[in-house]
Amino acid sequence: MFGGIPVLKQMVEMNLKYSGSPVYGIYALRDPVFFIRDPELIKLVGIREFDHFANHHGMHNNMQESILSKSLISLRDGRWREMRNILTPAFTGSKMRIMYNLIQSCSEEGVSHILELLELSKDAAIDLEVKDYFTRFANDVIATVAFGLTINSFRRKDNEFLRIGQSLSKISAWSVVKAVLHALFPRLMKLLRIQVMDTEKIDYFSRLVHVTMKYRQEHNVIRPDMVHLLMEAKQQRLSDLRDQSKDAQYYSEFTDEDLLAQCLLFFFAGFEIISSSLCFLTHELCLNSAVQDKLYEEILSVHQELNGQPLTYEKLTKMKYLDMVVLESLRKWPPAISTDRECSKDIDLCDENGEKMFSARKGDVLQIPIFAVHRDPENYEDPESFDPERFAEDQKVESRLFLPFGVGPRNCIGNRMALMEIKSIVYQLVLNFKLLPAEKTSRDLLDDIRGHGLKPKDGFWLKVQARQ
Repeated sequence: MFGGIPVLKQMVEMNLKYSGSPVYGIYALRDPVFFIRDPELIKLVGIREFDHFANHHGMHNNMQESILSKSLISLRDGRWREMRNILTPAFTGSKMRIMYNLIQSCSEEGVSHILELLELSKDAAIDLEVKDYFTRFANDVIATVAFGLTINSFRRKDNEFLRIGQSLSKISAWSVVKAVLHALFPRLMKLLRIQVMDTEKIDYFSRLVHVTMKYRQEHNVIRPDMVHLLMEAKQQRLSDLRDQSKDAQYYSEFTDEDLLAQCLLFFFAGFEIISSSLCFLTHELCLNSAVQDKLYEEILSVHQELNGQPLTYEKLTKMKYLDMVVLESLRKWPPAISTDRECSKDIDLCDENGEKMFSARKGDVLQIPIFAVHRDPENYEDPESFDPERFAEDQKVESRLFLPFGVGPRNCIGNRMALMEIKSIVYQLVLNFKLLPAEKTSRDLLDDIRGHGLKPKDGFWLKVQARQ
């Protein structure tokens, strides 16, 4: 379904077509959908008037029979606020530092794999389809960070965790149809017992988490990963429930099912989003040699400062040009191409001068077309170029114009982890290899990416050459 349509290109063109209008709309079958293209209006919906737009649309109906209905992205209103407050302490900088070594280990395994391929080929460079490569890397990170497993998918090519993960993440025509039908006819789909997600595959991950938690509780095992942080959050919630000194407000229990739901959410967020983001970033580096050379200079300088010691979390987070490169890649190729909000009560949205920009009514669905906002020449000069200097310290990129992880209180809670993961593997790759265009490297990604998957029809190809 929609496999031949360049969806991203159409999104950009539609946004430009209505230049000068803060909002435009389309019909999704029988219901109107409003697209917000004005940055001030995005800020109003996502931040200032958040209480009127606190929920995503459709998530509740699509997933109410699934364990994912308990995940942060699906929860609504007070229960969402409660869960966000429970989870936020697990994603602080200090907690990221705890998990850094797990991610660094996966990055080093990824480098070792390419070195082995180069040695086997006997050539100075090899062509590499990096979507598969980064999917394996992301799989290993999610396995170790969110599920407490050490896998190495570069060696164990057909491991069960990877196989089931790829199956769940695959966007097929039938999966799109099921999601649409659940949104339109939730009662009928429940009656027919047609699930959006494959319950058997979800059960596989459920068993993994339950077995892991049981073993750790029985043997007092502490491992610096997401399972441990979520178990800590669960214990903190139990403590809050027992603490009679707190005020009498209602606290929901953080159950094992709640914990499992967050692990599954991290899986879906980390599996496809991270692998796609890395594909786009390395694609841009291979086509922009000057950027890659400047990045290599910074990475080499840090490597020499380390004097044989492994890269630390502190060093990684202080690399300014690496940060600029990653941010520019996320600007040009945001992992969330769009996000939505559902209006919970009528409101007139006005600009700073009090002029009405849009009247939203209860039940209205507002889409924020992030990909198009990032490609709008009104927001970014020469938006199709890859220019990390946009994010230099002396430049000011407005937060309302840079939305790779969403906007406002409902943005991606795991963005720190995502950035750490991306930077970790990019550091290792650029330190050890030159990334060059291959014969099959796409020269027009925007046109080559069709349908709902963020992948060109012939894949993401690079030529990888070991540095001397």
